[in-house]
Amino acid sequence: MISNAKFDIEKFDGTNNFGMWQCEVMDLLFREGSDIALSSKPKDISDKDWEYVNRQACGTIRFCLAKDQKYFIMKETMASSLWKKLEDKYMAKSIENCLYLKKKLFRFQYKKGISMIEHLDNYNKILADLQNLDVEIIDEDKALLLLNSLSDTYEHLTTTLLYGKDEVKFIDVSIALVNNEYRKKDQLDHRDSTSEALTVARGRTNNKRYGVPNERGRMIEPFLY
Repeated sequence: MISNAKFDIEKFDGTNNFGMWQCEVMDLLFREGSDIALSSKPKDISDKDWEYVNRQACGTIRFCLAKDQKYFIMKETMASSLWKKLEDKYMAKSIENCLYLKKKLFRFQYKKGISMIEHLDNYNKILADLQNLDVEIIDEDKALLLLNSLSDTYEHLTTTLLYGKDEVKFIDVSIALVNNEYRKKDQLDHRDSTSEALTVARGRTNNKRYGVPNERGRMIEPFLY
């Protein structure tokens, strides 16, 4: 984990999300002022300054990589070239990758036991990976595919969200799902609290009924019915 002021960047090891890692590194480069090295050389920058900015950017990028991922770019001194090599290796815009991610999206299903927030995070990761391959999913399809990923227990909520609508928005569906989970949790907590209160009340009633000793050792007379 790389920590730089407000930035905490997980080193890319070839298995974590490259698109998210790339976004975080771009933010870090921007913060230190070396993101310009990923573009063409401006006319108002000297060759010496341009070389310095590139070396700085290359160093920052490599510092955010796991050791095994540095070897094929370890001698690269131009940030744009280094960046492109990483993209070519880990974000190949091929038909195979598009097919794989689209299958992953269309087959995406809710995993029992995880929170709705986690489910949405997993879903958004797939959408982000597709976006990095220049594949755009229209908003309504995002919403419908998200609803399709839910288990049968969400059928009533799905019907409610779609009933009488000419269109459905992804953000509205996402918010509704999270709010629904919070509402269910609140109801469950309330039932647990009520059940606990009733149990305590019954215990006190039974103590009085069967003459259980009080704190001073005196017998409490039971109620007569």
